[in-house]
Formats: sequence, C-alpha cells, structure tokens
Amino acid sequence: MLKFHWSPEQIASQFKKEGQWCVSYNTIYRHIYKHNLGEQYSSHGDTGVQKHLRHKHHTRHPKNTRKHRVLQTNYLSIHERPKFINDRQRIGDWEIDTVMGKTGHAVLLTVVDRFSRLALIKRIDHKEADDVNQGLIDLLGSILKEFVHFLTPDHGREFLSLDEVQERLGVTIYWPDPYSPEQRGTNENTNGLIREYFPKRTDIDNYTEKDVDFCQDQLNRRPRKILNYETPFEVFFEEPLHLV
Repeated sequence: MLKFHWSPEQIASQFKKEGQWCVSYNTIYRHIYKHNLGEQYSSHGDTGVQKHLRHKHHTRHPKNTRKHRVLQTNYLSIHERPKFINDRQRIGDWEIDTVMGKTGHAVLLTVVDRFSRLALIKRIDHKEADDVNQGLIDLLGSILKEFVHFLTPDHGREFLSLDEVQERLGVTIYWPDPYSPEQRGTNENTNGLIREYFPKRTDIDNYTEKDVDFCQDQLNRRPRKILNYETPFEVFFEEPLHLV
C-alpha cells in the first residue's frame, strides 16, 4: 500500500485472485485507523498511513457562468458518439487531458483507454497546442493503429487545434460538453490517481521521464475493481501478472 499505492480492497482482492490467504479489506482499514499498520507516527497530528488512502475532490461551476473557447478543428459532439464507444465494447477509444503542475512550467499529458483503463503519460514542456499535438502523436503513435480509433479531449485551449493529430493518427474526435468532466470520467479518475505521485502545485520541471514512467507503470499494473481486479496491463495486452 505504501510502496505501490494500492488500496486495501485492491490488495485483498489480488491475493484472493491468486489463491493466496489474506485478511479482508475491512480488517486492513480497521488496522490502519486503530494501529497505523504498526508504523510509527512522525509527529503530533501526523495521520500516518491514513494519508495514503484515496480522497476524491470535485470542482463544480454554476451553469451558464463560464464561456468556452472556440474550437479550431472539426466539431463532433459527444452526443453523436456511437453507442459501442459509450458502452466500452472495445480497446482503442481514448480520453485525453493534462495534469497541471506549477503555472507556466511543464505539465503531464494523459491518455487513457476507456475499455482497459490503460494510461499513457508524457511530460511536455508547455501547456500549448504544439506540445500537446506532438505528445499525442508520440504516445498514440507507439500503439498499434488497430487500437487507436477515437479521442475525447478536454475543452482546454491546448486541445483546440487537433487537426494535425487527426491527420497523422487517422482518428475521429468527439467533443464533450464544456465544463462537463463527468463525460470524461475515465480520464478524470486516472488524473486523480496520478496526483498521488505528482501533488497539486508541485513543479513538474523537477521530475524526470523516469519518474513519469514509474507512475505510468504502477497505475497500469494495479488491479482495478471495475476490471474485476484485473490490471489495465492485463486487459490491454492479455498478459497476466502475479504478486506471488
């Protein structure tokens, strides 16, 4: 849990999947709250292991209070997206976003497959269209073309000029409604997991490609409840992993 950022439920379920004995995840939680997993507290007020538990944060904006920028690319609404994409029936339909660090510095470009939850992460120097476009081409260009079909981006200004990406990768882009992160829930959830490794207001300039690859590898090899405790790596590549 401390080294790989797995939740108690993921740990208990993975051992069960491998046929290994383990206490229930509720027992793990109880031990955390009562005994801090046997770890020493660093100071008065230290919450210990509890600070590694997941917390979800939601930012909401009142309707009709913000305007979005005009797209410079062909616009297909998410409401026109085929049902088989909405129902997650295949690999190859990706949601894309950025994770901010210190303003004006490097950011993380994140790309997540809706079916397998496989995450691709790249550190780019600036939150600008040219950097994002090249980052998407680098990330998705490394995937077999048969597994790259559709993209659903955020409405941020860095995604407003994706013509080059469409041409180079041969993809179709479906745009969500402005300020509707729930329409890209897979990517939003993944970004929350990434924040465990790159906290808010941290300077991403201080992280290396090795740091980013480490985060990506840990997320893709962590079992997910939504995948029946398979890992994104296992689902995407059909290759089993083992703890024991």
